[in-house]
Amino acid sequence: MDPHYAARVRKDNWSNFSVLRHGAFDGMLVTSKNSGTHWVKYMLAVALAETHGLPHPQYFSENAVRPYIGWPKDKATFSQLPRLAFSHTIPHRLMDWAWARRAAGLPRYVLAVRHPMAILASHYAKWQHDLRVDWPTYLAGDPAGQQYRCDIFWLARFWNRWGELMQRDPARFLVVRYEETRSTARATLETIAGHWDIRLSPAAIDLALKAGTKEAMARKVDPDAERNVLQNRTETLQSRFSDDNLVIYNSLVSALFKYDLGYDLYTRPYA
Repeated sequence: MDPHYAARVRKDNWSNFSVLRHGAFDGMLVTSKNSGTHWVKYMLAVALAETHGLPHPQYFSENAVRPYIGWPKDKATFSQLPRLAFSHTIPHRLMDWAWARRAAGLPRYVLAVRHPMAILASHYAKWQHDLRVDWPTYLAGDPAGQQYRCDIFWLARFWNRWGELMQRDPARFLVVRYEETRSTARATLETIAGHWDIRLSPAAIDLALKAGTKEAMARKVDPDAERNVLQNRTETLQSRFSDDNLVIYNSLVSALFKYDLGYDLYTRPYA
């Protein structure tokens, strides 16, 4: 293992104590980056608001949705709602031990993920203006985890840590795959509600599904938030992961990923 990558794995696994806040919540949504986070959170927020007779979020931005599904450090905004929070982070080693999970009163987790090829292509399309590197350079990644907010090394650390925890305590975790949510969004929202044991009325889910279309969300862009969330990637996965680029990707996946989270990591999910 690359020593820089090994050092970053140790840092991630031992330095994130935010897990100690999770016991205050009825459910935690943990999302891999560029995996439909804004979309899923917004639909859940609309469904929660409608179910409980509360005002809907004005926008789909992170800050607009925080009163409904916030950060672990946030205080409750609406007492009527179940306490829900979300995170992109990699949890502390404390979660490895059953006694620690019981002592902390950890909730049930929903893990929202997407095929790594699509995540990398989407992240590059979204942040290319900031990355300022060509695609093969970005694809090769940074083992030390300093250069990019998300690359194949970050994905491997995230995938492996949560995959390991799912293996230890499978009943606590529900995996929600972006590709399946695209075709069965209603079933996804219903399954999430069941896993967290929260109530979402059928009418509220109907409304959330309508609010969660790309066309509807385009009318709910927060003027004070990042504007490229609804970006449309123009390069296909076939073109991004062809020839030498596919060799780079396959080699790193083979070396780094210990868990597949239900994906065939070497096959493009779609064009």
